[in-house]
Amino acid sequence: MAIDYRYHLASLLAVFVALLLGILIGIGLAPNPEELDQVVSNLRKQYEQTRNEKAEDLARAEDELGEATAVGKAAVASVIEGRLQGRQVAIVLDHEFSRGFAEDLGGWLTQAGARVVSTTTVTRRFVTMTEADRARLSQRLLFYPPADTPFRAALAQALARDLTSGRERLTASLEANGLLRIGPGSRSSMRPDTVLIVGGADAAGEVLPEQIDVPLIGELQRLGARVVGCETGAAKLSCIPHYKARGITTVDNVDRLSGRLAVVLALAGAQGHFGTKDTADDLLPDIPPYGG
Repeated sequence: MAIDYRYHLASLLAVFVALLLGILIGIGLAPNPEELDQVVSNLRKQYEQTRNEKAEDLARAEDELGEATAVGKAAVASVIEGRLQGRQVAIVLDHEFSRGFAEDLGGWLTQAGARVVSTTTVTRRFVTMTEADRARLSQRLLFYPPADTPFRAALAQALARDLTSGRERLTASLEANGLLRIGPGSRSSMRPDTVLIVGGADAAGEVLPEQIDVPLIGELQRLGARVVGCETGAAKLSCIPHYKARGITTVDNVDRLSGRLAVVLALAGAQGHFGTKDTADDLLPDIPPYGG
């Protein structure tokens, strides 16, 4: 059972209000200062006793939460073991996440047996390119997309082709021009069979799912890669509706333990929409037996 700290805070607040009322009533009823002192003394003792009891309850709840978290992590680690054995996964983050997020996510997939062949982050410069930036970049890269294809979308599609073919030229050029950041240990020459797209953002202007994520996913699908989309539960601007429109499996709380488990199961083949937001159908996919 989840520990609800709001219950403990509400209980303490109720105690304080009751004590205050007791003091006011005691002041009104006490006929002399000596009796008033006794009322105040008794109320102080009651307050200290209640505070100590609530502190003990809170400490016990924190211990139980820590124990439940440890057990949950151990159980989930056991469930994901080997689930992605033989899978080659590329991670693409559609904006710049907090430091260590991509490494932590990649470590989780590695723990499940996957080989993370590359981690690619779309930088803010990619998102905020001006028309002048696009013109200069087009000349620099000798990259001239069809007139009916927006420049960012064309780059996203080209990135998909690089990811699935093992080519590195365009990816390396985009990194050199500050539009992408390639994670340490990435082996772009290795072809992934599965791509995990990580989206969602905290503020407008950080992501452009219609211009980057959607064309990237569409091209990956055309090329035969399995694609799973996810975001954090804290994301204020959700990309999940865009991912669902492309028909891919989604997870909306990849920053939570249940979300990490759902991502592993999704990369292993589970279909559906999982997590805790309104866009989810279930918290988790069914967990198939090993070999199932």
